[in-house]
Amino acid sequence: MGRRARGILEYAKTITWYDYLFNEAKKLKDLKITNEYQFYKFMYSNSRHSPEDKLFKKYKFGLSTPQKSWKESSEEIIPGATDIIEHPIWNIESIELNSDKIISEMHNLALDIREYVICEGMYSPQPISYSILNKISSFKNLDAIYAIYLLYQWGLIINNHQLCNYCAQSLEKNLTTFLLNINYLYRSHIFLFDIIFDKIKKITYKGLTIAEVTNINWRQLRGTNWKSDIRMNSYISEYNLSKNSVISKKLENKEIYISYSDSLILNAKFATDPNDIITLNFNDFFPFHIISYIPKNKTETHN
Repeated sequence: MGRRARGILEYAKTITWYDYLFNEAKKLKDLKITNEYQFYKFMYSNSRHSPEDKLFKKYKFGLSTPQKSWKESSEEIIPGATDIIEHPIWNIESIELNSDKIISEMHNLALDIREYVICEGMYSPQPISYSILNKISSFKNLDAIYAIYLLYQWGLIINNHQLCNYCAQSLEKNLTTFLLNINYLYRSHIFLFDIIFDKIKKITYKGLTIAEVTNINWRQLRGTNWKSDIRMNSYISEYNLSKNSVISKKLENKEIYISYSDSLILNAKFATDPNDIITLNFNDFFPFHIISYIPKNKTETHN
């Protein structure tokens, strides 16, 4: 039998782990890490690996999954990294949740979020309101997204479409909140949002029996609803991921919704960080994507 193909969340979890480590390493004042070269030196000096293996560079794009030794050495110098890469949200691409698994996962949420979702020892979630979903969305970790995802799946199991719709709407409306609060998702959200909204729909009824299922297109929301700085950062993240030949295949034929003003910005020089200024030719910006232009009257209001 051949080796099982890696799902896109396999890439996403390693990218997230890498970005978490890089962000936290830059906060270590004694080290004064400002670029990736210094970061690599720091990580290798605290591991059993030689820089010659060039393995850590693969982690930047999720091209390899960290070995146990890398995860252990990283956790020693930057606590919390293991929780990021081993978070159960990275399994939603391949695991079907049943009621027992959902309840178990709810009880495993961090206490600050868990108390909004389920009481200790209970076998079903406690009553949920839209205000509670908004409160959960304000937390600065992966559990915030995962808790709402679990509640959506619970709604499917008990045929509570109102709960499903509340959860879908909460995720839809809080995408920028998640990106502001969870800075290590600034690249991997491209993959994570693809999978989440492949599994989450909104359901409405005509009369009593005719169900209408609405897909949530997060890229269209990005182009029309997101604030300019978050929107542009997301475009740049997707662009940089698309430059990798392996990852570009994972993003092939994804539709990019973009306004006229954004296209002008992306045709100009754009500084992604102090050491990396790139010039973007919009015709080549997303060579493997489908470009859809947004009429002027549907955007420009959220800048």
